[in-house]
Amino acid sequence: MKNRLIITVTDVHGTRAFNVHQIAKKLIVFIILFVILIIGGGSWFINNLSDRIETIKIQKEKELDKKEQEIELKESEINSLNEKEQKLQAQNKFYSMQIKSKVEDIDALSSKLDDIEAMIGLKDEKIEQLTKETLDSISDNTKYFTLLTIPNGSPIQNTRVTSAYGYRIHPITRKKKFHRGIDLEAKMRTPIKATANGVVVYVRSKDRGDFGRVVKLQHSFGFMTIYAHLNQTDVKLGDVIRKGQVVGLSGNSGRSNGPHLHYEVRYGGKILDPKDFIKWNFKNYDKIFTKQRRVKWESLVRLISEQHKMVLQ
Repeated sequence: MKNRLIITVTDVHGTRAFNVHQIAKKLIVFIILFVILIIGGGSWFINNLSDRIETIKIQKEKELDKKEQEIELKESEINSLNEKEQKLQAQNKFYSMQIKSKVEDIDALSSKLDDIEAMIGLKDEKIEQLTKETLDSISDNTKYFTLLTIPNGSPIQNTRVTSAYGYRIHPITRKKKFHRGIDLEAKMRTPIKATANGVVVYVRSKDRGDFGRVVKLQHSFGFMTIYAHLNQTDVKLGDVIRKGQVVGLSGNSGRSNGPHLHYEVRYGGKILDPKDFIKWNFKNYDKIFTKQRRVKWESLVRLISEQHKMVLQ
């Protein structure tokens, strides 16, 4: 009985004895210890893992808080920059409007100054003498060449001026403003024709800004014409245009209170009264040189004559 373990069990049915070998005893003890070790190690590992997870969680929360603070700071900076940008844009728009208004005033004053000088006789003698010397030598062919290359005539047939060049009360804003061109009466989608040979230097085919759809033509010798408030543009940037060619259809685009054409004539950056150019033709060829005193006709007429002679050679 040396290597056996006797286990006695007593119950209501009596007493029973069981013999367990000593190896089984050791095995049971080993299993019990192993189970205790597994349970203890598992508890330690779980506790340690929980602590590690908690530590990581706290670190992540701190990092997240830091990121949120950085995001809030960035958002605050972006909002501040947006506010500054909006203020700068508002200021820029305000100053642009002021500059535009001042430029219009300068154009108007410059035009009036030319008229005043003519009225008091500061320019009459010089202009009449020089233009007379040059006009006497101009042939009919040269005159026709001039009328092809410099804006003349009306861009619309059978029309009338509804708003003249100069200061006026704007029909939309009801404020006094310098009108840089003239408004010509036109029904919707009336063909608009170029008043001289030229090249398309600007086209806005979408209804934007004060002028809406716009076409600008660059002509010879520094002249330019502008056709605004169009319903449709029929030319593209860079197109070579002949006098009388349709560049678009009249409309009511932009800041306008009805269908019409806004028409401008410019020379070397100066804004001219289009009325005199609309009335200019072969029969009254000489009148433009005394009507439009802002153009240096003396040298211009000579240049036109020389170029036309070169073309004929």
